[in-house]
Amino acid sequence: MKRMGMGWGLVPWWAVMSIFVGLLVAACGGGGGSPGANPTTGGLSVGGVSAVTVLPGESKRLPISGGVPPYQAVSAESAVAAAAVDGPALVVGGVAPGASTTITVSDRAGTTQTVTVTVGTSVPLLTTAPSALVLGVGASEARTFRVSGGVRPYTIVGSAPLVATVTQLDEEQWRIQGVAMGDMQVRIRDAAGTELSVAVTVGSPELRISSDALTLPIGMPATVVLSGGQKPYSVAGGIPAAIQVRQVSGSDSTYEIVGLLATNDVDVVFMDAAGKMVKVKVTANTATTQVRVSPSAVSLGEQSGSAVQFSVLTAARGVPAVFSSFPGLVSVSAVTAPQFNADGSILTPATFVGTVSGSACVTADTPVTLTVIDSHGSIGTAVVTVVNTNPNCPGP
Repeated sequence: MKRMGMGWGLVPWWAVMSIFVGLLVAACGGGGGSPGANPTTGGLSVGGVSAVTVLPGESKRLPISGGVPPYQAVSAESAVAAAAVDGPALVVGGVAPGASTTITVSDRAGTTQTVTVTVGTSVPLLTTAPSALVLGVGASEARTFRVSGGVRPYTIVGSAPLVATVTQLDEEQWRIQGVAMGDMQVRIRDAAGTELSVAVTVGSPELRISSDALTLPIGMPATVVLSGGQKPYSVAGGIPAAIQVRQVSGSDSTYEIVGLLATNDVDVVFMDAAGKMVKVKVTANTATTQVRVSPSAVSLGEQSGSAVQFSVLTAARGVPAVFSSFPGLVSVSAVTAPQFNADGSILTPATFVGTVSGSACVTADTPVTLTVIDSHGSIGTAVVTVVNTNPNCPGP
């Protein structure tokens, strides 16, 4: 101990102080550190998101982490969304519905993070489609619906494209077309995450025929139009020799019926590809009138664009005049004169075409009278009933 004490006593005092200062510096990790910086906090982050949606009058808090506190926030458009920093959190408030802006959060070191803010609407997300939709296969059965409310933009997808295709036409409209029989879901989602679901069943729509009863003179043709069901259509068979039925050239749904002999209440049956059947009761007679229109009554769906050719039995020569009681719903075209044999008998009757509008709607089944006046002043009529098939279609 004496030797150790004597040894320390021989060390100069300034050397002892140098060793002591060196130990202090080592313990403190050296000099030159940046005041306030904490290398363990990581980069500046605002809730770990780059975008957020709020409703008008609603506020949301997003935690701020990393960087070098204190933080500050600036809204690019305070009339759209307000922003403020409350301790380690960003507070965002929605002001103007249906608009977007950006909020920039910065720390003391000048690092920034930008958050896009979309202010939604207090109107709930809505679609004009029913919650359960049934439609047929093909373009003629396709339906178009709208989306509104919620927070734009919307995302609209179908769960089974092999059953039905869903197409988003624009920001608000979407269209669905059946591809094959089956079930699927349409999901409509807005930017705020609200979701609607439409259950879709694609099946075979009801098979329809334009007229379920025809009375016509022998040799005078009448046409019927099939719709719905699943194409192709066909004659079910069992047609007696007194009736002739043929498909009109160039059409996959129009058939011509001619009575060859006098008959009473003969059923002509048609069938679709799924086996569904419809029939028309045909009576052919020898009665003669000054003007006779065949078919005398037909029923066609609204917005179908369906065209029916009518035959006009008249002894008057020349092109008859044909009028519609509602031209905007059923128009008349292609009026022809009758043709006669050398002995004055009718070779072919006069004809005209009645066409249902492809866009006009009805709120209930609506009869439209087609009136024929021949050159002798005689009158004949036929009635086209436009059937209300689309409950989402407003009336005229």
